[in-house]
Amino acid sequence: MFVLRALLLLLLVPTVNAAAVGGHEFAERITVPGVGSNLRLSGAAVLDRNFVPFYTAALYLPASVRNTDQLLSGLSPYRITLIWDIPALDAGHVDDYWRKAFAESAGPEKLARIKSGVERFVDVFGAARNGQVILFDYIPDAGMRIFVDDKPAGQLAGVEFNTALLSIWLGDKAPREFRETLMTKMGGE
Repeated sequence: MFVLRALLLLLLVPTVNAAAVGGHEFAERITVPGVGSNLRLSGAAVLDRNFVPFYTAALYLPASVRNTDQLLSGLSPYRITLIWDIPALDAGHVDDYWRKAFAESAGPEKLARIKSGVERFVDVFGAARNGQVILFDYIPDAGMRIFVDDKPAGQLAGVEFNTALLSIWLGDKAPREFRETLMTKMGGE
């Protein structure tokens, strides 16, 4: 009887599933403060630069998000978890990476409009090191909250800025396989 009860209890305990990508574990569901519901893992992918893993990223979304256009509207919360895979990158190279990524994702006209936001964003980061975790939490009414190794690092408002940031990973200029892998479970189970 005891064994039967123990087995029944095990069946009732929710399991925490995780996806392993690039040597990192990503939970299937997370809770983000300020978001009314859990966010689900849409996908996780490794971004390579010159055939070397640069970082691993995971995209978390509410179940209601069905496509990229809906996400880029700025009306849905999300989290991007980014884990640096490179051994080390000095602050100047990190800044250059983000500036170039914004220039490619936004284009010249939008970049001119969000330039001050990009500079505030770049100022959040210093040197990068292997295993460093950056969380980008977007909440429509609050903007983008950035955490570096679980410590608050900055907050930026603005839908246009958020769209440009998200387009770094999901826009037309993002590497196709990386983008598609992040969106694997968008709108599905």
